[in-house]
Amino acid sequence: MKGRLWPAAVLVFSAPLVAQSPRRTVSLEDFYRLSTVSAAVVAPDGGRVAIVRTVVDEAQNQRRSEVWLAPSDGAAPATLLSGPGTSSTGPIWSPDGKLLAVTSRRGATDESGIWFFQLDRPGEPFQIPGLGGTPVFSPDNQWIAFTKPVPQPPKRSPESLSEFDRKLKERFTGKVHESVQYRFDGRGYISDPTDSVATPARELFVVARSGGEPRQLTHLGVTVERAAWSPDSRSIILTANASQRDEYTYERSDLWLLSLDGAIKRLTDDGYHHSDPVWSPDGSRIAFVRHKGLSLVIQGRETQGAPVDLYTMQSTGGALRNLTAEWDLIPDDVEWSADGRFVYFGAETGGDRHLFRVSGLGGAVEQVSKGARRLEAITLAPSAGRIAYTSTDPTHPAEAYSARIDGSGEVKLSGFNDAWREAVSLSAAERLQYNSKDGTRVEGWLMLPRGAGRHGLILSIHGGPHGAYGTDFSLPFQLLVAQGYAVLFTNPRGSTGYGEKFLWATWGGWGIKDQDDVMSGVDYVVGHYPIDRERLGVSGYSYGGFLTDWLITQTRIFKAAVSGAGISNWVSDYGTADIPRTKESEFFGPPWEERGRETLINQSPIFRAKGVTTPTLFIQGEADYRVPAEQAEQMYTALRKQRVPARMVRYPGMSHGGWSPWNTVHRYNEELNWWRRYLGGSVVP
Repeated sequence: MKGRLWPAAVLVFSAPLVAQSPRRTVSLEDFYRLSTVSAAVVAPDGGRVAIVRTVVDEAQNQRRSEVWLAPSDGAAPATLLSGPGTSSTGPIWSPDGKLLAVTSRRGATDESGIWFFQLDRPGEPFQIPGLGGTPVFSPDNQWIAFTKPVPQPPKRSPESLSEFDRKLKERFTGKVHESVQYRFDGRGYISDPTDSVATPARELFVVARSGGEPRQLTHLGVTVERAAWSPDSRSIILTANASQRDEYTYERSDLWLLSLDGAIKRLTDDGYHHSDPVWSPDGSRIAFVRHKGLSLVIQGRETQGAPVDLYTMQSTGGALRNLTAEWDLIPDDVEWSADGRFVYFGAETGGDRHLFRVSGLGGAVEQVSKGARRLEAITLAPSAGRIAYTSTDPTHPAEAYSARIDGSGEVKLSGFNDAWREAVSLSAAERLQYNSKDGTRVEGWLMLPRGAGRHGLILSIHGGPHGAYGTDFSLPFQLLVAQGYAVLFTNPRGSTGYGEKFLWATWGGWGIKDQDDVMSGVDYVVGHYPIDRERLGVSGYSYGGFLTDWLITQTRIFKAAVSGAGISNWVSDYGTADIPRTKESEFFGPPWEERGRETLINQSPIFRAKGVTTPTLFIQGEADYRVPAEQAEQMYTALRKQRVPARMVRYPGMSHGGWSPWNTVHRYNEELNWWRRYLGGSVVP
C-alpha cells in the first residue's frame, strides 16, 4: 500500500521459541471490540494532532468518544486527553496552540457543552464565561465567535381563555401543525421552522478570549451556518440562508461580509448555494464551494443536478472565478496554502478519497495523496506545511495519520485497532472494472472467503444513491465473508466519485441504469470467479433497500434478500417522508402533476410486486422519518399475500441512522440468520 506505514509483524521470543497463535475468524462480538477514529485535527504549528476515538460501551448500550493527543511526527504514542466517564468530540485548536476546545456535556447546568484544555500547563478542563456555542477563534487570539439561538418575543399577547377553553387546552395531548416541514429524521416532530418564535435563529456573537459579556454581531433573523475570520481579525465571512423561513425554497445559502462593529454586506444573491468559505492568507480573496440551488433546478425542470465547483472572489465581493470548471468531481474541506498560491481540498475519486490542490488562479487540479484508500477528516496547518487525516482500506479500520502538505513523510499516529487486527483473519477486497449493459464502465469490489469450492454470493448496494462504496473497512462485509459468502459491492450510476454524467444518470429512472450496472457486476463475477449461481443474495439499506425491493420484482435469480429502510412506493413516500425535494427533482414532480405521478409510479417496486418469489427480510427503524416504516409494511404485505417467505424486524425509537449498539448487533444477527436459512454457508476456519 503506497505511502502507508502499517505496523510490521512482531515475533515474540521466549525460551523456547513459541509459534504465534492462528488468527480467528471475525465474529459478531467484534462489533464491541472495534474503535472508530473519526477525526484528526492538526494544531496550527503542526506539532500535535488531536484525535477522536469512539468506543462502544456494551453494558451501557452507547458509544463514547474520547480525545487523544499525538505528536505529528509520531515520536511518541497518542495519549488520552479527555477524562473517563464523559464523551468528548469536536476538537478545535486556538491559534497559539495553547487551548484545545472539545464538545462535552458535563452536567445539567452545562449550557454550551464547550470545555477547554490548557495544554501549556496541567489542569482540569474549564469553560470560558460568556461562550455559548462552538468556538471560532480570531487569528490574533483576542476574540472567539460563536452562534447561539436568539429567542424572539411572542408575536402577540397570550390569549384570554374561558375556564372551559383552558381545560380544553390542558387536556389536549396531541400535536397541531401548520407547516410543510413538521417532522425530521433523527429529531422527530419539530417546531414550525417558519416561525421565528418557535424556532429561534442562531445569530453570531463574539466574546473576548478570556471571557466576558458576549456581543451579538448579526441580526439576520436566520441561522448563521458557518463563520470564518479574516487574517487581520477585523472581519468575518459567514454563510446564511436568507430563505430559511421559506419552506418552499431549497438550499441556497449566501455569503455575507461582517465587520466587528456589526456592519454587514451581502456578497451573493443569485439562487446558488454557497458553503465552506475560507480567506486567502493576505485577506484579499475568499475560496468557497458553490452550486446551483435545488429550487432553481426544479423550477427550470432540469433533467440532472447541478455541478459542484470551487470558486474564488475578492473578499469585498465582485466577479467569481471557477477554479474547477474543467474538473468533474466534488470538492470539500477547503483550505489555502500559506503563500496563497494554491487551494487544497478533499474529494472522492472512484472508490478512493484523497487530498487535491489547484492554483488560486485556476488550472489543472493535482492529486496530492495517493494509494487505494480513503482519506477522511482532512485538516491542514498551512503555515507549518503539515496535514492530518484518518485513513482506511478494506483490511484496516480507520486510524489517524499525519504527513507533509505534499503528502510525503506519512506517519501513523494511532493504533487503536492494531491488536484486534493481529488477532483476526481479515479478507481483502479485489477491485473490479466491468462493462454494464450499455458499455458504461463500472467499478466494484469482490471479497472472497478462503477455501475451495463454489461460494454463495451476496450483492450489497450502498445508500444514496449519491454516495459510494470504496476502499474502506466494513465489519458487516467481513462478517459475511467469515460465514463463507463472497461479497460483491459496486458503485452503479448515481454514485459519487465518477463525474457528473455518471452521478446524475439515475434522474427520472431510479432502478433502470443502476439495475443494469449492479446486475452486470453479478454476471461478471459469476462468470469469472468460483460462485455458486444457485446461492445468490441481494441486500441494501436506504437507496440500497429501494434497489433491493426493485430487483426482486425484476429478476428471479436471487434466492434471498435483505431490504433495510427501502422505499417501495414513491407516491406514499412523497407525503410521509421528511424530504419531498428528492421526488420533486429526481422524479420530476409531485404525484399530482402528470410527469411526476407517472415517474413515481413507474419506479415504485410495489406496483411491480406481482409474481415476486424471493424470500425477503425487511429491517426497519420505527422512528425513521426519511424512509417511514409504512414503506417496509407495504412490500412485506405484498410478499406475504403472495405466500412468499418474508420477515419484518422493527426497532422502536430507531431513526434512519445512528442506531444504538444493541439494535445494530441484533440487526446484523438477523441478517446472518436469514442468509444461513436461504443460502446455507458455514463459518470459514
